[in-house]
Amino acid sequence: MPYNGSVPFEDRVDTILSYFDLPSSEIPEFLTLYFEDPDHQGHLVGPDDLQVTEAVAHIDGLIGRLIGGLEKRGVFEDVTIIMVGDHGMVGNCDKKLIFLEDLAEWIKIPAEWVSDYTPALSMLHYSDSERIPPIIGMLDEGFKVEPKRTAAQECGGSHGYDNAFFSMRTIFIAHGPRFGRGVKVPSFENVQIYNVIASILNVPGAPNNGSWSFPRSILLPEA
Repeated sequence: MPYNGSVPFEDRVDTILSYFDLPSSEIPEFLTLYFEDPDHQGHLVGPDDLQVTEAVAHIDGLIGRLIGGLEKRGVFEDVTIIMVGDHGMVGNCDKKLIFLEDLAEWIKIPAEWVSDYTPALSMLHYSDSERIPPIIGMLDEGFKVEPKRTAAQECGGSHGYDNAFFSMRTIFIAHGPRFGRGVKVPSFENVQIYNVIASILNVPGAPNNGSWSFPRSILLPEA
């Protein structure tokens, strides 16, 4: 169904669970579930605020609701669950906010602010696309650029920085027949998740920037 941000989180969980009440031949092979929190609170107040902690606790309860519903239906051990975030979060406040309207047209940019970002562009797979502008700005961690000043609170959180920053890391927690219990794996990039899911579903998948050898490094052999 189309994304609808007005649907309460509890209803989203219950909708997923309702599919497991269908005849086995009608249960979908692949389902997704999305929560805007705690990303929403992180943008408003920054990652270290109590509101973010409370949002995480709420999401934890919703995951418990999902697991409890699967256990009640006797299918928890047979279902693969992958919990991920798409990015981390870093705080930025007044001293790290840059407003374009404050910059005069004649402003001189210090030489050390400009460098050859060819290696970075390669890492980001920036090559041939009409959406890639001729000049690309890459901010240091925690800095944020806004078009103009507003009356809004100027302390919050942002993401979209170099994914090499520890603050941009997120979670990967998985459960299911193909995942070993209590296993920890080294950090990896989110582009690998597509191939992990494709391997579990036993589908070939489309060409992508992940490695087809990666799933073998974290998945148990098929039973």
